Amino acid sequence: MKEKMKPSWKEIISFALGDGGCNLIWTTIGSYLTLYYTDSVGLAAATIGTLMLLTRLLDGVSDLIMGSIIDRTHTRWGKARPWILWTAIPMGLGLVLMFSVPDALSDSGKFVYASITYVVMAVVVYTACNLSYNTLLSLEAPDPKDRVTMSSIRFFVTMSVVLFINYNCNNFVEKFGWTGMSVIFGVIGAAFLLITFWGTKERVNIEKNSAKENDKDQRNVKESFKILFQNKYFLLLTIVFVINYTVLGVNNGLRIYYARDVLGNAGLMGTLTLCFILPKLIGNLIYPYINQILGKWKSMMIGYFIELAGVLIMAFSQTSFTAAVIGLICLGIGGIPHNAGLFAMVVDVVDYGEWKTGVRLDGLTNSATSFGMKVGAGIGSAFVGWGLAWAAYDGKLAIQTAATITGIKMVFTIVPAVLIVIGIVTLFFCNMDKIYPQVAAGLAEKKKNQ
Repeated sequence: MKEKMKPSWKEIISFALGDGGCNLIWTTIGSYLTLYYTDSVGLAAATIGTLMLLTRLLDGVSDLIMGSIIDRTHTRWGKARPWILWTAIPMGLGLVLMFSVPDALSDSGKFVYASITYVVMAVVVYTACNLSYNTLLSLEAPDPKDRVTMSSIRFFVTMSVVLFINYNCNNFVEKFGWTGMSVIFGVIGAAFLLITFWGTKERVNIEKNSAKENDKDQRNVKESFKILFQNKYFLLLTIVFVINYTVLGVNNGLRIYYARDVLGNAGLMGTLTLCFILPKLIGNLIYPYINQILGKWKSMMIGYFIELAGVLIMAFSQTSFTAAVIGLICLGIGGIPHNAGLFAMVVDVVDYGEWKTGVRLDGLTNSATSFGMKVGAGIGSAFVGWGLAWAAYDGKLAIQTAATITGIKMVFTIVPAVLIVIGIVTLFFCNMDKIYPQVAAGLAEKKKNQ
């Protein structure tokens, strides 16, 4: 019986491919949509930044709503898996629509089209897909050690996909155009998500779609949010997610500008991304062993300090390819525990909430991941747009002014440095490793007495 509670390697790989699918779609949006809007569609950078920020704040509310919906979903496939099935194709289609702004539209028409497609994709489709995917981890793997392993393999796949995107996106755009590129990525992304649906299984709190369960859900729905916000670790971890994904959003959104305008060679984009991704790619495979030695919290704190060193090296050293390589490698190394460790910690927070309140809120608690990722990415994209506007970036110029180049460098380095310091302070008060043995013992005793 115990063996059946452990995910097989086939399931682990199927689960990991889902994040590869999400990133084929959303990393492409985060890394290239601003460039597409500014240089191809002709939208103002500041306007784009504001649109993305306002959308992501609205998106944060939709995460909480979707988390509640997942907790009250009862199908023969479970709670989270059906939403992955239902959103796989809309995810791919949404990517294509976002990178296909009609040329025949007026400037205002283009902005309206961009706004509608971005809002629907971010607030509705991606929320339902990614939140259900993140929730699946807590439902598929009861054992915390399995969660770390699954998160590590997941992010190995994710980093591989991100590397693929950054090395190939520009080439695909040159050969097939923005729409052609989005069709290729959208089809593969949707296929990966469908593999996740068919190849995984929910094991925790499997519930039948009975009238009794539905009545229980109705009684609990008004209390769920109150119970959720009594979980201090949920609130702290949400802030950490926002910080981390704002930093990532700034880095992803400005890296192409940094390569092309600051270093003077757009062709360096792939190499810079490799410096950032390769340490994570390798590190995610060995993180389960790091976790055994240091634990999630301590390794994440160390990671923050390594990341801070990386951005400060780029900020205060003379601008050069070498400094960029060193800085991005530090960011990559420091980010290792903030991938696998952070997502595994969310499930610890789910367990903590159940231990404290007697109510298990998988979907709502995992909204911390989706909320933090998307609000953080939105704030990061806003910083990119506002930063480009502040630096007087002109997409029509072949070579930017010296002041603009300096401004891009400052936004690319100083903004993440400030955010990382805030993250260090927040994480200091979120040491789940210290309390989790007591949580695990309490839950085990509760199940024993049932």
